[in-house]
Amino acid sequence: MTLKTVTTTNFEELVLKSTLPVIVLFGTKGKKSSDNMTASLEEAASSNAGRITFLEKAFEKEGSIEKDPDYDVQSAPTTLFFKGGELQRTVVGFYKYEGVFKTWVEEL
Repeated sequence: MTLKTVTTTNFEELVLKSTLPVIVLFGTKGKKSSDNMTASLEEAASSNAGRITFLEKAFEKEGSIEKDPDYDVQSAPTTLFFKGGELQRTVVGFYKYEGVFKTWVEEL
């Protein structure tokens, strides 16, 4: 399942106002760890369709979301877990879907 893209413009609507929990990957295309994390999220999205929204955003070192002190995204890949518009968990780096990352998704 392909991840939908979120931008600075639609972040509030797609993430903060979502009625479903949301997982957002801040990644860099062509960076192995980001590409691997995208694959993990695509697998998670297939297993959790209709229960959780999965999005990706191109990481921008000086981006307004990345620099927001509530999120503090300093590197790619970084994955943020939201529920009810509130940040629940921040995960930095690559994780395969099976194992601890799957547990975090299921807890959301």
